[in-house]
Amino acid sequence: MRRVHDELYEQLHPAERPTVTALAEAAHVSRSYVSECFSGKRRPALKPFRLMVEALGGNPDEWEPRWHRADAAHPPLVEGGEPVPFLPGIDEEGGGSHESGLADGTARPVAGPDDALRRHPFRRLVRNLIAWVILAFTWHTRIRRDKHAIRLRRKLVKAVRDRTAEHLRPAEVHHYLQPTFVILTERCEDGLARRRGRRARRSAPEARQTPVTSIRALYEDTDDLVILGKPGMGKTTQLARLAHRLAVEVLESTDDQSPPHVPVFLRLDTYRGEPAEDWLVNAMSREYGVSGVLVRTWLSEHRLLPVLDGLDEVPEADRSKCVRELRRLRRVCPGMAVGCRTDEADLRRLAFTLRGRRYVEIQPPSRQDVQNYLAADREALADVHVALEEDPHLWPLLQSPMMLGFIRLAYADRRADDLRSPGTLTERRNRIFDAYVRECLRRERPHPDTAAERTLTWLTWLARTLTDRGEHVLYLDRLDLTWLSRTEQILPRTIPNLAMSVCALGLPVLWVAAAVHAGIVRTSVAGAGALAAAMAITCAVTAYHSEKRAVEAGEEGNEPTRGALAGPVAATSPLMVLMVFVMVYVAHIDLTAPGATVVGLAFVWVAATQMEASLTDVFDPVEQMRWTWRRRERMIYTKAKFHIVRSALTLFVWLAIECLLGYVVHLVCPDPLWVGPAAAAVLGVIYVLGNQFEPSLRDRRPRPNEGMRRTARFALLHGFAGLTVGIVALTALIGLAAPGHDLRRAGYVAVLLGVLFAVVRGFRYGGLAALRHWTIRAVLAYRGRTPYRYRRFLHAAEERVLVHRTDSGFFFPHRLLQLHLAVPVEQLLPRVVPPADEPRT
Repeated sequence: MRRVHDELYEQLHPAERPTVTALAEAAHVSRSYVSECFSGKRRPALKPFRLMVEALGGNPDEWEPRWHRADAAHPPLVEGGEPVPFLPGIDEEGGGSHESGLADGTARPVAGPDDALRRHPFRRLVRNLIAWVILAFTWHTRIRRDKHAIRLRRKLVKAVRDRTAEHLRPAEVHHYLQPTFVILTERCEDGLARRRGRRARRSAPEARQTPVTSIRALYEDTDDLVILGKPGMGKTTQLARLAHRLAVEVLESTDDQSPPHVPVFLRLDTYRGEPAEDWLVNAMSREYGVSGVLVRTWLSEHRLLPVLDGLDEVPEADRSKCVRELRRLRRVCPGMAVGCRTDEADLRRLAFTLRGRRYVEIQPPSRQDVQNYLAADREALADVHVALEEDPHLWPLLQSPMMLGFIRLAYADRRADDLRSPGTLTERRNRIFDAYVRECLRRERPHPDTAAERTLTWLTWLARTLTDRGEHVLYLDRLDLTWLSRTEQILPRTIPNLAMSVCALGLPVLWVAAAVHAGIVRTSVAGAGALAAAMAITCAVTAYHSEKRAVEAGEEGNEPTRGALAGPVAATSPLMVLMVFVMVYVAHIDLTAPGATVVGLAFVWVAATQMEASLTDVFDPVEQMRWTWRRRERMIYTKAKFHIVRSALTLFVWLAIECLLGYVVHLVCPDPLWVGPAAAAVLGVIYVLGNQFEPSLRDRRPRPNEGMRRTARFALLHGFAGLTVGIVALTALIGLAAPGHDLRRAGYVAVLLGVLFAVVRGFRYGGLAALRHWTIRAVLAYRGRTPYRYRRFLHAAEERVLVHRTDSGFFFPHRLLQLHLAVPVEQLLPRVVPPADEPRT
């Protein structure tokens, strides 16, 4: 209430300030209730608080989060503390009871359903007993759920702390420049004659110097901060420092309960006009691996504290919508900090439409700060000192922490001739970037780059692609189809499924050959191989036609029809008829022979499992896994139609297993007859239990491409587990059911089904995702955009300080350097590649 008094009541003209009676009538409470609230003796309830704020001309929606923060903190009332000044009229009107309140000064309760409980104590007793019984039975579950939620919140806070600490490390490696701030306040030009409800005319904000150099201290007073500054002044660094400090304070708190707030550090460059809650869910899922349910729960509990950078990087068409969504998001958050550059007038006006409670602007370093920075390495930067003394016009260029860092790395122990060349500040800055890239390319560690043109080709493509995508970090294990054109997406879409089909066709052919060689089955191996080859060719052509139709539909702006079989099958049908004719009438292959039948049934089962896997994201990396009874699936149809399709797919898979196992067991071990159905039931139960594994992404991956390593590891693990379980279960079942048979026959049956089961498990849980990832990498390398060994190249670029690394991601040292490199390599190469005879000091 002290802030209500200072920020609302005191801003009104004395003649317009409402009395206690007016506030009590507006809030539907007694006069004593209002006076005790403003004197600090009572905490107002939310509804009277909103009504009083509205009566004083404030926005209740903007003040409600502040009420929630004060209520969560709940500090004890101290007797004898300094009271808030009384409102005019309290002494004259008194603070006693009023006809609208009770004798003790509280608000008179409104009649409602609870009055009946007061008149009927038995009902009240029964209601309380039911509530206590429910509480007793659910107490353990509630405690366990709350503890798990607390662990998740603390895990996220630790991830924010570690990620921001890595971001701050490069800024402090040489000499940390202490920032200076000015607080911007708006000036009202109409004096005290403003009437209530009339807007004051706003002029240019007034800058007020502050001795505070800690961004945390500036945020402390208002919990709503907007940081402004020109490019290179350290806005991102200060926001990361604020998020890091908030995370550290949460983790260092001695409160054993849930963390009061959950700070998160995010960038707004991925915003595309969606509601703020939806964008926050997607951003936190992508950056920290947090589920959307948790994010929305924390928003409803007023716990999430977003620290957002890059308002200026939002696409221009979405900026106004972004500002409106941020203002709405601020109402449900305990605090917020936003960063925006102000080198353009439109961006400055955009930042002030946020209506933040405090605006601070980072000032350029003073000349003394620049001298201290250069003096920290005077011998290496001696020529920079000389150039600065010769040309005073260089001062505006050096009064930036970002440019000082680039100058230190570009001109350490070498001549700074680029600084002496005439030109505008933009031209000089570009020459410094060129010198920085040139010096990084010929660094001794790891070794001087002997193929600068090739390196620059890969770097400029990465910079252009990140800029076009509105991103700034490359996660190698998150490369997906959006990095390719529509035509280039055909191979990555086709190869993984085709590889699985080839395995499903080739392994039964090998089994038939081994069984014929051992004398267990009598059939034609050539017929089985010919059928498998024909089916593989048909699958490849059908998949190609399907993806080609999807690409053509996408280019024409129509809805893609991926998965529609009519067009691709019709295009492939002449080839299918021709191959069947050649096999039957030319090669005289018996398609009803045991070998061909086994190949066909095996392929049908694997195809059925592929169709069932389309309900899950099998092409996403598998970085962690848990077993659950209720696995999440994609709702690609309406709810009623989805259940029908899901049931039909389940029945199809069971029929495929029954037919395959029944035929193979009857072929190898004909007696007893119930062995086939029993083996199908066992393998079906194993298949259903194995399907309940649910993969997900990890929020923290310590090494580049760690997600793909884990994906390949899970694929091999599930494949070997499926092979072992299938072989052991089927061998034991057939051996116990027919003890008189040769166990070698049971082993052959178990090997075939175990191998197919391993193929299904391995490809479904990581194999398809790994194949698609490496196909995308191969396409990019074939096009000359990346090297084949991309991770090694990125590590070498990191050692040359051309990129930085955060966990598994790589990013350019600054957005301006990324924009400088986002040009065709033909423009950059003549400026960057140094002459062979350039002197070095």
